[in-house]
Amino acid sequence: MIRTNARPAPRSAALALSCALACLAPVLALAQQAAPAGGADATAPSATLGEVRIVARPEDPQSSPGSAYVLTERELAKFQASNVHSILRSVPGVYLREEDGLGTFPRIGIRASSSGRSDRVSIMEDGVPAAMAPYANPSAYYFPTVGRMSSIEVLKGPEVLLYGPQTTSGAINLLSTPIPAKPAGYLNLELGSQDTRKLHGWAGGTYGQWGVLVETWQRDTDGFQRIDRSNRTAGSDASEYLVKLRWRSAPEARHAQQVDLKLFDGDETADVSYLGLTDADFRRNPDRRYGLSELERMNRGRKSASLRHQIALDADTLVTTTAYWSDTYRHYTRLGQVNGVGIGGTGVTWAVNNGLANGALLQGILDGTADTTHANGVRYNNNNQDFTSTGVQAELLRGFSTGKVRHELIAGVRAHRDETRSASPFTYYRQVNGSLVFDRFADASATDGEAKALSFWIGDRIDLGRLKLLPLLRHERIETRANVAQPRTDGNSNRLNETTLGLGANYALSDRWTLLAGVHQGFAPPGSSASRGTRGEESLNLEAGVRWRGERGGFDAIAFHSDFSNALRNCLVANPCPGGVTEGTEQTGSKDVYGLEFGAFAELGRMGSVSFPARLAYTYTDGKYTRDSDVANGVLKGDALDYTPKHVASLQLGAESGAGWNAYASFNYSDGACVTTTCDREGVDTRFLRTQSLFTVDLAASLRVSPSLDLYARVENLFDERRITHRGADGARGNPARYVGVGVRARF
Repeated sequence: MIRTNARPAPRSAALALSCALACLAPVLALAQQAAPAGGADATAPSATLGEVRIVARPEDPQSSPGSAYVLTERELAKFQASNVHSILRSVPGVYLREEDGLGTFPRIGIRASSSGRSDRVSIMEDGVPAAMAPYANPSAYYFPTVGRMSSIEVLKGPEVLLYGPQTTSGAINLLSTPIPAKPAGYLNLELGSQDTRKLHGWAGGTYGQWGVLVETWQRDTDGFQRIDRSNRTAGSDASEYLVKLRWRSAPEARHAQQVDLKLFDGDETADVSYLGLTDADFRRNPDRRYGLSELERMNRGRKSASLRHQIALDADTLVTTTAYWSDTYRHYTRLGQVNGVGIGGTGVTWAVNNGLANGALLQGILDGTADTTHANGVRYNNNNQDFTSTGVQAELLRGFSTGKVRHELIAGVRAHRDETRSASPFTYYRQVNGSLVFDRFADASATDGEAKALSFWIGDRIDLGRLKLLPLLRHERIETRANVAQPRTDGNSNRLNETTLGLGANYALSDRWTLLAGVHQGFAPPGSSASRGTRGEESLNLEAGVRWRGERGGFDAIAFHSDFSNALRNCLVANPCPGGVTEGTEQTGSKDVYGLEFGAFAELGRMGSVSFPARLAYTYTDGKYTRDSDVANGVLKGDALDYTPKHVASLQLGAESGAGWNAYASFNYSDGACVTTTCDREGVDTRFLRTQSLFTVDLAASLRVSPSLDLYARVENLFDERRITHRGADGARGNPARYVGVGVRARF
């Protein structure tokens, strides 16, 4: 990594980067000299107009030098899940952690990069950054609804340098419903337990040079938790609307062009809580929620627009330019304090679990049998946050040949700006006879932050026959400010210049067997709250493996190693830093992560018109912190990786009939994990510092009634297994209860 005022790179990194530069330099020079390649030597995907994908040709084992997985529309339809956690567990190398059981706050990690809310993964929708504020605050307080997506791509390894800004782990690209080539429509209705109702529908088509799509997604549920002494539910209610317009040039036009306009408006209300349960209460009833949390509610929504222009300058040259804007709000009324004890870390449930002096009183307050005695009673924080994200990016794909060597040059640039606005006034209540009684309101001043970024990237897919190489370079120039109304100081502003390099390679042993390997430097920005001199997260990432594809199956086995020289943590109430810090960004020392990913798919056999498909995903992960943190009460050398299960697996088995019926079963397992980095320290009591191992079974079946209509039924968590899967912000939280749903899908 080339960084302003950077420390010397490790010897292994220097060797890897020298190799990358050696490959890249002559390619860039030759690109200026070589004539466009035509015929069989042209690089096929260069001048193809259409969707922006990050996994170009998943059916080709040599198309990607790294770990790449695609969940197609057909795969997504098997279990018809709406929770992103349920969907992504079939992808190796991905860690998922249930916080509320509804998927409201997705916690997605890739290769143990972070235990936060997906803040170390580059999340995109149709190739556009989808986080609320990718540079200023990437935590997933907002996540695109996966239930309306047509496909999901997960990319790891050196190729993530083409996307960013988070490149220490991987990228996820969610592909929305495409405009159909012919007039068509779709309607999905589902009713289920917990008073769940879902409607997903779209209609559109292509008419000459014009295309249009209108789509809606509606889902509401009462949730599986029940609030003490309250008639309120603990569910969610979401409504989303999307419009796409497309213009494509006439077939006889000199240059093929396409313009896509995408408009989106969505809102959600979720009655989710930051307060979990004591361990004793969880054992008695994992669906319980304490009555004093009944007023907790999050309202969030997003309006967004993007305009994309594609032009094929010739048969081998494509330029794609995209302007995008989003405005996201998150207004969350949540518990902040109970009887003077803060929510989070060593808070309310910690005092009860460990039998502290105030534990019995706090348990009585939670049960509603005791009144509050502290002057602050029950404090609610009204976290009102708004985020505006704007940018424009352009990318060139250029196919050419130098002698017998084929190339596809990828070069892009992005200018981006995030603006954040936050205010957190307090509302105080007293608990009297088990009910909340309003006491007073305390206002709070708003704080604004911003991040400006200019990034560019360049790579070259070099085809040497059996050997394919992908050297890459990415640069980020970032300027951030917190409290923009105040004068600029070292305490509220930061500047970063980061250059990262990578090299991916694969070698075809035969038409079926491919060896792959990659090395790249990862980077993640520290956010707008960082002070002068705060470095971004930095890592050196290595992977190597083998890929096999046969007529009826295939597998990928990939070993990975990530050396984080400057691990970062965004300190949140829901994800506190060591010592209970809940604001800002901390540099948490160095950590070493290694593991193995294994993904396989196959048709196990046939019986008449019935085939039996299978899909397996397995991930093994281990590691530890290798250097003390620079902050007080921070991590120590030898500390454990928090929220990182050693073993995660998912096995899907199916029966698909030519007569129109299908049935599937999914067997899912995840190890328990330590929720803090301190579990391996001598003398630490870990009784309330670990999650529990979990094994669940899901079932789904469908029946085609006519060519355009099918019925389905599905069950999540068939045996209603309940375990502690999360301990935050305060208390034990479990996986969702059993869900049973029936639905209909119609196409017209």
